[in-house]
Amino acid sequence: EVFAGGPRCELIRGFILEKSVPNPPHSKSVRHLLRRLMPLFPEPDWVVGIQDSITLTDSEPQPDFFAATGPESKYDARHPGPKDLVLVVEVSDATAAFDRGAKLALYAENKVVQYWIVDVNGRRVEVYTDPRGGKAPGYRTRTEYAPGDDVPVFVAGKALGSIPAADLLP
Repeated sequence: EVFAGGPRCELIRGFILEKSVPNPPHSKSVRHLLRRLMPLFPEPDWVVGIQDSITLTDSEPQPDFFAATGPESKYDARHPGPKDLVLVVEVSDATAAFDRGAKLALYAENKVVQYWIVDVNGRRVEVYTDPRGGKAPGYRTRTEYAPGDDVPVFVAGKALGSIPAADLLP
């Protein structure tokens, strides 16, 4: 391992990028994601990851949270890929421009069906659905949720539940 014991990194479009050390509000939001989303994705039907790798066409990002179809044994020799993923979430504070720019385009291009940005500084949850690839990859639908709103959790058109947006923010 080249980076064993070194900085946390992720592979984005062929470049190894060092991930910044999460600040306390970011870490708190990640813990909230785990507590609130994990019950909606029970084993063995689902597999969840926290700051763990997924495999896309030319990248191996490490989103703050992902949910993929189970069972866990599917991933004994590989990371979840676009066809496995039903939700990818990035907690965004210092990385807001990157998460709304390069990462959003990467996830859309790979047809990740649902991408959330938990915007720590803006105090909102952005939900992106209906990805499109092509020369200008993006999502056709963007919905924002602020404290006081409930964020619905849908998979393949089926409601799994909802989470108060405030519960995902530090």
